[in-house]
Amino acid sequence: MTQERATGRDVILAVAENMRSSLEPLVTKTIAPSLYQVYLHTADYERLHTLFGELEAEARELLERELARLNRAAAPGAGRLLAQLRAWRGDRKGGALGGGKAGEGGEGGKGGAAGAGAGVSATGKRRQASRFVSAEGRWFIRFQEDPNGALQPGDVQVVSEFAQQPATGYGSGAPTHRISTTRRLGRSTTQREATDAATAFARIAYKDDSGPREFWVVKDEIVIGRDAPDVWVDLRLETSLDVSREHARLRRVAESGDFRIKDLSKLGTTVNGRPLPPSLEGAGGAERDLDRWSDLPDRARIGLAGIVFLDFERTGKS
Repeated sequence: MTQERATGRDVILAVAENMRSSLEPLVTKTIAPSLYQVYLHTADYERLHTLFGELEAEARELLERELARLNRAAAPGAGRLLAQLRAWRGDRKGGALGGGKAGEGGEGGKGGAAGAGAGVSATGKRRQASRFVSAEGRWFIRFQEDPNGALQPGDVQVVSEFAQQPATGYGSGAPTHRISTTRRLGRSTTQREATDAATAFARIAYKDDSGPREFWVVKDEIVIGRDAPDVWVDLRLETSLDVSREHARLRRVAESGDFRIKDLSKLGTTVNGRPLPPSLEGAGGAERDLDRWSDLPDRARIGLAGIVFLDFERTGKS
């Protein structure tokens, strides 16, 4: 019997399916998550890892197409409503609007184009229809081996989430959930995962330029770094340029619940005052990750470039 395996197509479709399941409606817009974490069985990860760049590019393209499709689908209804209103006004005025049919010719005939993406309030004033947008204006897609051994060969699990601190205008506070989609043998199942303090694996308290903050670690690997528009980080720091955009990573060992840490910075990371071995070697295009992980105590003070200090405390059970 041939062993099942995940294809690149499966990965790309699973990302798009997750986006459709994760849409968060607000008042004037509906937002889609920006980060998609793709988990694969070890065999599939090793087979596909050289194609991750291609898979990421195609997945981003498909997400853009899906967003455009959703926006096109949202616009006609509002356009029809505006055209109907204009037609009703035309009937009352005896065709004074140009005598054209709704959606054709004259001023009344512009209803279809002018109404796209717009609605009409109870007072007759035009308002914008709800838009579909990416939470951060672009897409971030990561690939990782299944850390819990729960996936079978051929399975693709995608977990999406919103930014830690949504941009101004997206409402008060980040949604307290993540959406997980598992694609198995061409069929997908989706579930909502709670991400509150009660389910967190660890707590990180820190102070940056925005003041005292805390961050709850609710997944098996997080990226810590300076706030920057072109790099996704889970724990975003508003701070000096001395802190790298992707400064360090924390990883939870599923079997024991222990944590490990890796330094990816230019100016270094310390744990309880001791420097970590740098994991990056080289510079520019020749830079490569040596994947050097160090054990992280259950309680530790993590220093980033000697500028920002994070008080880490493991809270979850193994």
